[in-house]
Amino acid sequence: MNRRLRGASALVLAIALVAAAGCEDNAISPVQREALDRAVAGYLGALAESYSTLRVEPLEEWASPIEVATVRRILKSLMTTGDRVEATLRDYQVDRVAVFRGINATVWTVEVWDLVRYDAYTGIEKGRTDSSVQQTMLQLRQVEGRWMVIARSIVNEEPPAAGSSGAGG
Repeated sequence: MNRRLRGASALVLAIALVAAAGCEDNAISPVQREALDRAVAGYLGALAESYSTLRVEPLEEWASPIEVATVRRILKSLMTTGDRVEATLRDYQVDRVAVFRGINATVWTVEVWDLVRYDAYTGIEKGRTDSSVQQTMLQLRQVEGRWMVIARSIVNEEPPAAGSSGAGG
């Protein structure tokens, strides 16, 4: 009987260890949250500048080479259609944050953008969308002590608010 009790105790302990190993502590310290907030703000500001100047250099401080290459492809696509976008980030709000293993994070945001599309050669306005609301998901990774955006995905895009200019775009 004693042997069965020890066996059952060992089994319960093994199950508890496996369960504990599978659990992840997603709690975010105030220091981590502040660093993530800085990274998100820096990235979004650099993204607006990149779209407006058709240059990716502003992103290089805030984004991984893969994310910079993704934005570069988008900018090249705009240039091939003869377009330039003036992107203004009016506001953003962080909905939630999750940190995994201390070096990976997902940040869900709601961003409000004003977008004006111009002919890249003549500068003539081709369309405008004011107050474009985008729900996005940013994937970040801590590299050499700094958070870098490795990917940005638009999860949902809402039509412009009533009363705003939503023509063209």
